[in-house]
Amino acid sequence: MRFNRTRIIIFYGLTLLAAPSLLYAQSEQQIKQELEKRGIDTYEEVQAELRKRGMSEADARRQARLYGINYDEYLNKYILSKESENSQPEAITTIQLDTVDYTTEISDRSEQIIEQNPTEQKSDGLSYFGYDVFNSNPYASQQGLVGNIDPGYIIGPGDELRVYLWGEAEFQFEGKVDINGNLFIPNVGQVFVSGTSYSNLHERMKQYLSRFYSGLTKNPAAIFLDVSLTKLRPIRIVVMGESKNPGSLLINSFATTLNSLYASGGIKTSGSLREIKVFRNNKFVSTIDLYDYLIKGAVSEDLRLMSNDVIFIQSRLNSISIQGEVNREGIYELKGNEGLIDLIGFAGGLKPTAHTKSVTIKRIRPVIGRPNTSFDREIITLDYNELLVEGVNFTLQDGDQIVFNKVLDKYDNLVTVSGSVFRPGEYEYKEGMSVGDLLQLAGGLRPNTYFEKVDLFRRDRTGELKFQSYNLTEVLEESNRPDILLQADDSLKVYNDEELKNLETVSIEGFLSEPRTVLWRENLTLYDLIFMSANVEDLEYQNRILTSRADLLRFQAGKTEYQVVPFNLDNVLDKKFNAVLRPKDRVILYSRDINEVLDQYVTIRGAVKNGGRYTLTDSMTVEDLILQAGGFVRTAFRDSVTVTRENFDFSGNLIANIKRVPTDMNYLLGQSSESQNQYYLSHNDNITVDLIPGSSEAREIKLTGEVKFPGSYFLESKNETLKEVLTRAGGVSPNAYLPGAKFYRNGQQLALSLDDLLNKQNESFNITLQPNDSLYIPEAFYTVRVEGEVHNPSLQKYQPNQSVRGYIKHAGGKTKNGQKIFVTNANGFTQRVGWFRNPKVLDGSVITVAAKPPKEPREPGKFLENFGTVAAIVSSTLTTIFLVQRLD
Repeated sequence: MRFNRTRIIIFYGLTLLAAPSLLYAQSEQQIKQELEKRGIDTYEEVQAELRKRGMSEADARRQARLYGINYDEYLNKYILSKESENSQPEAITTIQLDTVDYTTEISDRSEQIIEQNPTEQKSDGLSYFGYDVFNSNPYASQQGLVGNIDPGYIIGPGDELRVYLWGEAEFQFEGKVDINGNLFIPNVGQVFVSGTSYSNLHERMKQYLSRFYSGLTKNPAAIFLDVSLTKLRPIRIVVMGESKNPGSLLINSFATTLNSLYASGGIKTSGSLREIKVFRNNKFVSTIDLYDYLIKGAVSEDLRLMSNDVIFIQSRLNSISIQGEVNREGIYELKGNEGLIDLIGFAGGLKPTAHTKSVTIKRIRPVIGRPNTSFDREIITLDYNELLVEGVNFTLQDGDQIVFNKVLDKYDNLVTVSGSVFRPGEYEYKEGMSVGDLLQLAGGLRPNTYFEKVDLFRRDRTGELKFQSYNLTEVLEESNRPDILLQADDSLKVYNDEELKNLETVSIEGFLSEPRTVLWRENLTLYDLIFMSANVEDLEYQNRILTSRADLLRFQAGKTEYQVVPFNLDNVLDKKFNAVLRPKDRVILYSRDINEVLDQYVTIRGAVKNGGRYTLTDSMTVEDLILQAGGFVRTAFRDSVTVTRENFDFSGNLIANIKRVPTDMNYLLGQSSESQNQYYLSHNDNITVDLIPGSSEAREIKLTGEVKFPGSYFLESKNETLKEVLTRAGGVSPNAYLPGAKFYRNGQQLALSLDDLLNKQNESFNITLQPNDSLYIPEAFYTVRVEGEVHNPSLQKYQPNQSVRGYIKHAGGKTKNGQKIFVTNANGFTQRVGWFRNPKVLDGSVITVAAKPPKEPREPGKFLENFGTVAAIVSSTLTTIFLVQRLD
């Protein structure tokens, strides 16, 4: 036996595997012939054979020297030289697919997998979320998708095992489990291993081999055993639907649903990532949602596949895009009970710069119920903050585009200082802040500061930037004057002597697009300054400017006050009056709105298509305003409208007159040229168009799943019940699983037994429907989930007569921390399981074993204190009893 073992090691070391008849008298020529016989003619194949035998090149060199053969010279002469002469790879003629190396993936269809292209993008530049995960396909480079062997892996025919003994006896063997489940070991016999878990395989082989090697069971052990899997049996599955490479493929027996998607080349952008179904023996077994994998890094329903499993990828449920101030822009897919909050979660949340008060949703109106207009698109504006406060998950539909705009690049507590200070820049504004406070924050004034002038720039209510010049010395001495206290967004300009030494200017302000300061020059006239600064030729500007009064402010030497020189603007523009300007002159133009309202408007709301504020026109009637607002909606009351008009009686009590004004439909439709009402609107009138009493927009609900006619249904009345709508939908289909029906309201499941309603005629479940309610009736689930404090949380096959504790037993039983047991049926009802209460387990139920509450730690000495209290009470009681007996 020693002789045979030495021969095997030598042959494995050189990867020559010589025939048993060669013994010690081997020559290089004999070894070469044996290599050619076994098809080993490259260095890589030599290395692979060494790894297969568990040997290194050092071991091979050492064994070769025992028989007078130089390992490296032999490789150079017969292997490496041959590779250099024939650099062209040989065509592969056969591919063996009976076993699979668990560290590499099966190459059954590797050459057929299409090279992945970048994720498809729409014209707006957004990409479909999630599909790029298949771009780096590990199957394309033949890399493995599985790691360590699962201890629960069941050995079966086709698996290849390696058995290695060392110590007092040495033995190494590799073999394949035959079709009968036996592993044949030379000089030992065969042992049945099929059906044994990988974790129990070592102990089974140890028990069997101990009959031949007693050192395995000695204490301490004299012989040691190692059993490992070198190759796994393959399985064949089918991927159908929106796969990039649909069809049958051979895959690792460790593979899961997710692995099969990689193996098939990924999913088309037309396919769904949310509902990938697995069928086994023509029955549905699980659904995988890839968003859990993409966003959370885990897939709870990622089952290990079995031979002949079918993975079906259905078409996309919808395409909803989100862009703007979100962390991950893209096009997403939502399930029926998901909304805007879920979409934002998929997009990675909002950026800090997102403006949430007005979120824009661009929508294509649904085909069903689409109004007969030329435009099929609409824009919806939402207040996302308000939705969060109210707990509303806004429902989205296919084709929606959500845009989160950026917040304004503006601060509400900013003041700025520039010029002759040590640290010019932006600073925080605080209530009651003075010019002196700002200058102190800026490090104080520089030595060459000009104290006769400082400019304070401030925007007025219209947003126009204006400035006011002050004497810096007076400002610092009277820093608490209300008229020079700073406001948010103020800007302060401090000058130095060099800046104003040769700088003389004039300025114009008031009714302009923006104030303007220009360099003073000789013979610069008032007309020149106005003409270069104001758009006097624009008709709208002419209608809004006050031409009867404008002011020229002239600086007086030795005084801080300006001299005011009023003038008529029309006379200046007609050149009937003109004046030569002096340095520091200021011109102020005024608008007519100092005494009259220029921008007049009216407001309409209610049952019109486009309510809002509109510009008041000359002799405007309610019919003219209704036309501008797009006309009536379908349910509008059209005979008259309500007009609310301001009316102040200066007593503080009366503020408005409210009048019902009839509408002239002939004038509104153009059948008459003048309204018969002769009621003209005034500035700030508010018009309200009422709805027809009792009318409201249609109320819609959805029925999906095993309904004869699934779809959306509009309620006929406010009291219509679920049973009535199901009757309109043709009832349920023969495949419907009523105990698993799920009813949703406001995005949350409502506990409701459709089985009791339809089969047991329990009218307490005949709920009155509300808008946006939905009902989903599935087929049978055939599974029961056991979770919580059990040893093996799992998804088990549904057994009609199986009890709750039977399912828990199949899950390994409760852990030490397990306590209360609950059963949640698919319809939303939850029951507790007790000693005398063992409810029936329905298909699709979830059994949850809750954990025990944590124990409160005992305080030191608390036990003695409680014991003393109890002892005192017992002693007092005994004394009382004794006294009562004595009295008797």
